[in-house]
Formats: sequence, C-alpha cells, structure tokens
Amino acid sequence: MIWKSGRLAVVAVASVLFALTGCSAPNGVVGSAQMALSKGKGSAPQETIRLSSGKKLTINRNFPFAGSSKVTDALIVIHGAGRNPVSTYTGMMTAASKAGVSGHTMVLAPKFKIAEDNPGSNEPEWTNDSWKSGEAGTGSGSLSSYAVMDELVLTMADKSRFPNLKRLTIVGHSAGGQFTQRYAAFGLAPNKVKGVSINYVVGNPSSYVYMDPIRPDASGKKFAAPSNASCKYNEYKYGLDGRTGYVAKLSKEQVVQNYTSRRVTYLNGGVDVLKKELDMDCGAMLEGKNRLARGAAYYTYIHSKYPNAPHNRIVVPDVGHDHYALFESPLAKSVLFGGDGGDLADSVLSHSSSLAE
Repeated sequence: MIWKSGRLAVVAVASVLFALTGCSAPNGVVGSAQMALSKGKGSAPQETIRLSSGKKLTINRNFPFAGSSKVTDALIVIHGAGRNPVSTYTGMMTAASKAGVSGHTMVLAPKFKIAEDNPGSNEPEWTNDSWKSGEAGTGSGSLSSYAVMDELVLTMADKSRFPNLKRLTIVGHSAGGQFTQRYAAFGLAPNKVKGVSINYVVGNPSSYVYMDPIRPDASGKKFAAPSNASCKYNEYKYGLDGRTGYVAKLSKEQVVQNYTSRRVTYLNGGVDVLKKELDMDCGAMLEGKNRLARGAAYYTYIHSKYPNAPHNRIVVPDVGHDHYALFESPLAKSVLFGGDGGDLADSVLSHSSSLAE
C-alpha cells in the first residue's frame, strides 16, 4: 500500500434549513421552504418541512431549522438504499460527538420515500432508482430529489437563519454516495451560494457518472472507449448521454465545469469488495469489478483528465461497506469535521491501495 500526501478540500459540511410556516423564503431559494415541528423520536428529533411543491418532507436534525447562531458547520447526510435516515443521522451524530464538534455542527438527514414506505398523500414519492439520480418524483406536485436538495442548500445558506455558518458538506454512503456524487456534478443551487463553503463527501458508491465515454481497463489505470460494450453504457446515470429533467438543464461542458471546480472527497472502505447490493448493470460493470476498484479507477480518471480539480480520495483500511465504521474513522474525521474537529484542514494523508482494489 502507498500513502501519499494530498491537498484535501476538507469540509465541514452541508445542511439544511427551512423557514417557519408563514415566513417568506430567502432570495434565490428554489421555491418557498416552510417548516413545522413534528414529535421527536428519541435521539433523532424530527421536523416536517413544506417544500415549494406543497409536499412535506420529514428530516432528522440536531438544531432547529428556524436557525441558530451556534451553527458554524453543517452536514446534509443522505441515506442508503434502505432509506433509514435515523440510522444515518445517529451514525453521523456519533462521529460528530467523538470528534468533539456536535455543539456547533448541524447534522441533517432527509428521507426520500418510495411506495413501500407508504408515503402520505402530502408527501413526495420517488422510485427506488429515481431519488438516487435526481429524477422527478411520482405524482403531481413532485420535484426532482436534486431540486429538493437545492431548496435545502439555499435555505441553509440564508444568513438571517444561520449567520455563522461557514461550511456546508453534502455526504452520503452507498446509494447516498451515488446521490452525492451526481449532485456534485448537476446541482444548480451551490453556484448561487455566497459566504458558505460547499463540499461533497462521496462514500462507497456503487457507481459514478463519467464525464465522457472512456472507461477503465482491467487494471483501472488506463482508459479508452469500450469496443465491445453490450449496452448504452454512457447514458445517464453512468454517463452524460440521454439525460432528461433536472440533470438535463446543463450542457455537457457546464456539467464538467461544475464537477471539476467543486471540492469532492471520495471515501472508500479498504475492504469494500463484496458484491452484496452492488450495481451489476452493464454500465456499472464497465467501471470496475467492485466498489473499491471503481473508486480507485474513477479517482485515477479524474486526476489524470482534470489534474486541477480539487478532488481527493481517502481509503480507510480494514473497513468494508459500513457507514458507521467509515465515518467514525480518524481519516474521515479530518474530511467531515476538519483536522482538529473544528478548523478546515489543508491536507491529510490520502491513501490509495494497489489493486486489491
């Protein structure tokens, strides 16, 4: 294994906010974000947020969405395919507490419901795949899951609510990592935010969106357009072709500019090599044989094609497909909460393993 020093756009985090019912939305917010307090659940207190579509979204959080001058850092944490935001929230709160930053760090975990979650008539609903890739929800009045994220980001960045917020990090694991990686490429709201650093932490996703048609060879180190692909591998969500809806609003050139100018950290478990719940579609398999290999190849691809992109990769040794172990590791602490748990780190040890990946 090789350890190398790398400049890390470490962040502290992304979060979300909504105005109290009846309050006007801040300038630039995608729709009017309103909020109503729901009954808390144990250590994962909830609020119900009214989106611009009129639908209501339930979110777990540790600070009120009405705002707080105590919050200097925030994380919007995206759940995995199991759609368990309580687990996602409590796991990140444990990591924040261990890092000694929970007193000024907001942790927010939304839930993107699908039919089997039995959403109410006033709640947005997506399919099992659509929420992960920014597609529109089902039914009338539904938004793209990325438009929902836009509302959260823009409202959180409102200085009248969080006057001391400096850093906002969007972070996800597994399916949440897929959501985060693609939002970093296609998200519209971050370009409108001023005075708040926005960062992205992509944990163990099953696949990535590539910026052009080339893909890695078996070594993960050389790239070319596949000559014998049996599928339209470069269509979205694996590539930039065939996009519709929210993710089609930007040209390919604009997507590349977005993605390569944003601070992204790829966080991989060093033994995340099993095929459980791994995307086995043709487009995904052309990215590598498992999550660890796909992460290594994608970082090599970005680093070689766009060497000035502020992207970094950390491999956490002896961690598999486990968001608790990944986010509570000392290396992840630097990414999520800063080098000493409060300040933005200029660099950390960035670890790439050879191809056990």
